[in-house]
Amino acid sequence: MTNNDKAMRMLPAIPGLSWTEARSTAVMLAEHGWPILPGTYQLAEHAGWLGKPRAMGLEPAADLWCTASTRDPAVAMEWWTRRPYSVLLLCGAEVDALEVPIDHANRALPMLRSRGQLSPIAVTPFRTSLIFVPAGHTLREEFDKSSQVRLHSSGAWVPLPPTCRDGAQYRWEVLPADVGWQVAESSAVQQALLETLDVRSAEAAATARSVKS
Repeated sequence: MTNNDKAMRMLPAIPGLSWTEARSTAVMLAEHGWPILPGTYQLAEHAGWLGKPRAMGLEPAADLWCTASTRDPAVAMEWWTRRPYSVLLLCGAEVDALEVPIDHANRALPMLRSRGQLSPIAVTPFRTSLIFVPAGHTLREEFDKSSQVRLHSSGAWVPLPPTCRDGAQYRWEVLPADVGWQVAESSAVQQALLETLDVRSAEAAATARSVKS
């Protein structure tokens, strides 16, 4: 494990340390081919959002963000040396993300591990998990009626650790370094999610949608 990999495990205690961690993470992600974007940031919990004029929340710092990502470690170093940007992943180019409730991810995790299909997983402040998979795959039709599985793909972005939102931090459940920076096949991950789907919650969500319509 490299020093940069170890940096991803750090929990920031002071703003300067958080900045260093974000920069180390951005550089390392770029080194491994993940297309990253600088995002708006806060200097304190519930403070205003900086890094973009009139920013109202966490979002890419560039207006034309679809064409503003980098996989160049030198560029990432320059950007995150300039400002303590949040770290965002541009989906659809190399890596996509499957977002599921954290309990669902926890049920699928042992299955993915036992099948040798473990992938990097990040936990959001909203009790959901982001499971990273190769870009370019669609969501299984079984999930069309389920609100439990969401695919972030082309035209989307997701925050990556150590990004914070109002003091709540995104964190790694499974570090990319722990799986050799490999992402599991989307079909395998989706199969495990299907097998561990909470049927009752999915049916309740589908019923709620039909009532609203």
